[in-house]
Amino acid sequence: MNQENKNQNLFKKFQNFIFKNYIQLIISLVILLVIFIGFQTYNYFKIQDIKNSSINFFDIIQDNPDDLSSLENLIDNDDIFSNLSKLKLIQKNIETNNFGYVNDLYKDLILSSNLNILYKSAIAAHASYTFINASYYKKSDIYLNDISNYINNISDEIDSYFSIKKELEYLLIVTEIDLNKSKYKSNSKALEKYNEIFNSSLVSASIKERVKKIHEFQLYK
Repeated sequence: MNQENKNQNLFKKFQNFIFKNYIQLIISLVILLVIFIGFQTYNYFKIQDIKNSSINFFDIIQDNPDDLSSLENLIDNDDIFSNLSKLKLIQKNIETNNFGYVNDLYKDLILSSNLNILYKSAIAAHASYTFINASYYKKSDIYLNDISNYINNISDEIDSYFSIKKELEYLLIVTEIDLNKSKYKSNSKALEKYNEIFNSSLVSASIKERVKKIHEFQLYK
């Protein structure tokens, strides 16, 4: 009997609580409903935007692979096809030696917040090699600071990119020596970097071999 009275009292308290606070409860439920509908609507349009970007991206690269300028309409979208469009534009503009635009696209990609560390390291490494080549092609040191920044964006935490980063650090020094027409033998930075690479147990044998060939060529050219 006592238990039954307790249950009845609890039920009455609950009824009183609902009665006294029903307006606040209704408002809270409406707010939650609006938030839920808003979230679902946002997701729907986000998915639609990605679908549209996907269709546009593949239409452009299939319909006219020699003219990818229309991809510029997609690069400001905050999705994967924005990054893919930048990569395709980079590839196309490297072929035409349009390095200024390529440099801007690389910077946009590497500064992008939605890239994980592996993709950022891969793109930064590719950018570094690209602009070392561009420096020799242009016979100019205007890209050296950008190359240094790209190399700094290659993660030390990824084992597969450690060797690549060390090679690029060495190549950047050699590039600067060649462009300034200075002497390799008397450049302490180059020799120290070479010794660091050659004595490191973390640098791959293939990278060591490539660096050794460049070192010997620079010594005896």
